[in-house]
Amino acid sequence: MMENKKEEKKKEVECVYPDGGYGWVIVFAIVLINSTLMSLVQFFGIIFHDEFASMGISAAQTSFLLHLHSSMYCVVGFVSSPLLKKYNFQVVAGLGAFFWCLGILITSFADSYSLLISSVSLLIGLGQGILLPATYLATYSYFKKRLTLAVSISTTGASLASIFMPKVCDILLARLGRRNTVLVLFANSLLSLVGVFLLRPVRRNDPVVVEESQKMKELEELKRSEDETINCDMMVKENTQDQLLTSNVYNETTLPCAKPKNGLLTKLYDLFDLDLFKHLPFILVVVGLGISFSAELSVILMMQFLLPELSNFTRSDVANVTSFQFAFDIVGRLLVPFLGYRLDVAPKLMYMGALVLATFARTVLAVFGKSFGVVYFSCCLIGLTKGTRAVYQSVIIPKILPLEKIPAANGITMLFNGGISLVLGPIIGAIHDAAESYVPVLHTASALSFTCVILWVLDSIFRKKKAVIPDL
Repeated sequence: MMENKKEEKKKEVECVYPDGGYGWVIVFAIVLINSTLMSLVQFFGIIFHDEFASMGISAAQTSFLLHLHSSMYCVVGFVSSPLLKKYNFQVVAGLGAFFWCLGILITSFADSYSLLISSVSLLIGLGQGILLPATYLATYSYFKKRLTLAVSISTTGASLASIFMPKVCDILLARLGRRNTVLVLFANSLLSLVGVFLLRPVRRNDPVVVEESQKMKELEELKRSEDETINCDMMVKENTQDQLLTSNVYNETTLPCAKPKNGLLTKLYDLFDLDLFKHLPFILVVVGLGISFSAELSVILMMQFLLPELSNFTRSDVANVTSFQFAFDIVGRLLVPFLGYRLDVAPKLMYMGALVLATFARTVLAVFGKSFGVVYFSCCLIGLTKGTRAVYQSVIIPKILPLEKIPAANGITMLFNGGISLVLGPIIGAIHDAAESYVPVLHTASALSFTCVILWVLDSIFRKKKAVIPDL
């Protein structure tokens, strides 16, 4: 009996979210980490476009390199979920930051395509796959009611550096050359270790946690006295407590699943939370996110290679339009989620709306790509939708699953994203090489993104007819 009470108290404390306090330091730390580490991958086209052209590297090869990087960090993200169960997110984040910084350092000396595959695709992908899930879990551990706001602020802050970094890279390339430019980015990346140091896990004796736990205890006592007054059955109390600790959506839509009897299989089953595959809404979310992730990523990664060919932009022009794109990315991360919160729009609806707008922008760019003004308009709209998706793709899964399922769910999502990205990315690059134009690439990406919209709309219609989940 005493052991059961201890377990209940432990669960009670663990399920309390500070929703502020040191959580804002966590947000600042994530901003510092992302803003100092992301520059090389974000502006890879600006840094390597001229060198790739002289080396004769095709669009398919470029797409493979960049998508292999994204696939690597997605696959490692899946494997990192057991690490986050065994070690706290600060330790895991430190390991990821180390590999990421090492990859940037080696990239500065890379003089061949194969070495770039090793440094950018493998090493940086490895570090990113270990680090990012740790930062996600850090945010989820400190925020519940203000989760969307916290994610919005952290992603917005990381994008601030992206406004001026394209021009900084352009200036550095003109004065120092490619190798020394990447060395400067490596020196800047070392600041991420400061952010890792600030990623302190939630402590059970934190004042905010203790205060909130006391409030929960008082509510429990009040509820208990009311139950005694009306002579409720003890089983009703247990069910009520369970509802407070888990997601209603998860309970209503997850089928019972028999675990394997074999000891090793059981351990693997529990380690990766494979019962999530019995949760149909989660599966549909993962499929939709994976397809749209690959399609949108293809355009974002290739944009700095696309504009010189499609619109005859110089490197300086590409740097300027990229700065505008990231400025609108910030608007998408900060303003759009605020409007969505005020209007009480579901995250999935906001995400689908962003995909529709991105499709419109790509279509305009494909048709009127020679117009200077149209290119800026389309890139700014793509940046707006990119920022919106960055926020909402991080909160869709936490809205349908309890906290203890999130690390494994994020891992599964990243694994699927990595697999489909590695397949679709080179195909999209090959489409360019076959057509010798980026116009079919833009249309292909739009068609793939709309697949996610159609899938989720059909799922919503079906579930409403079945009266399982009334909300999208």
